[in-house]
Formats: sequence, structure tokens, C-alpha cells
Amino acid sequence: MIETQDMDLVVVKRMFLALVLFSLLKETNVWSVAERFQLSRGFVQTLLSSASAFCSCVLHFTEELEEFWPYKALLMELTRRLSYCVKAELIPLMEVAGVLEFRAKQLYNAGYKTLTHLANADPAVLCRTIENLFKKQAHLMVASAKMLLNEKAAALQEEVEELLTLPADLPPQL
Repeated sequence: MIETQDMDLVVVKRMFLALVLFSLLKETNVWSVAERFQLSRGFVQTLLSSASAFCSCVLHFTEELEEFWPYKALLMELTRRLSYCVKAELIPLMEVAGVLEFRAKQLYNAGYKTLTHLANADPAVLCRTIENLFKKQAHLMVASAKMLLNEKAAALQEEVEELLTLPADLPPQL
């Protein structure tokens, strides 16, 4: 009987932690989640980083086994959301060097919603549009966005070339 009660307690604790993580994924900040669930902010941050690390490990596992291909995209997005803990539309901006949550929100609200928008932005206009943004920071953000965009384009180009290359073990045509 005691074992059943212990198992029930474990299930309840896991459900509680799942609710904490769910609240964080719903774009609630660490402070308010910690207050809502009466937990220390450090515990919530540790839980978040542990969940992110575990999700990343499972993602790498699914990349190694072809039969788990459907989980790759799901886990990739979940890992990114756990890592940044922001609204999904801000994640591409958060990948830019020097951009944290507040700056990503500023950029998004100013109309720079994608990496392409930011990569093609004029740093001088960015400085005028975004409050407390210095010219050097604007240049670094634009340069970082361009680099990320080029990396993504190169990866896609490699994938296209791989798809269009005839396989070496192609059966002979009759």
C-alpha cells in the first residue's frame, strides 16, 4: 500500500513540474511563475535549464535514428522555446548576437519581425526607431542577422544540391 502512495506522490510531483514548465512555455516570465507556484526563482530557472538540456539530448538522439524523424522538428522547436522562454515569434530575433528578450520585443514591435527584416535594416534607422540602441550595437545586430541568414541559406543550398544529386547506387536503366 505504501508503494502505491509513493508512486501517486511521484506522479503528482511530475504533474506539478509539468504545469510549471507549461506556464513558462506560455510566455510567462520566471518571476511570475515562481510566485504563482510558490517556488523560488532559482528553482524555476534550474527546472527550465534542466528541461531544456534534456530536450536537447533527446533531440540529438532522434537525429541519430532515422525512424524518429517525425520527432526531430517537434523537439527542435521545443528546445528553442525552452532555451529562450519567449513567444515563438521572438525566437528568430533572439538568435541574433546581442539580442535579449526586451530588445527582441522592441524590434518586433518596431516591425522587424524576421531575421530577413533585421538583416536588411539600416543601422541608423534602427537607432532612431529603437529606444536606447547605440549605433555600434545596431551595426553588430545587423551584421549578426546577415551572418545567420547566410548560414541558413548555405545549409538550405547544400540540402538542395544533395537532393538533386543522382545516387551512386542508382539501378541501371533498361
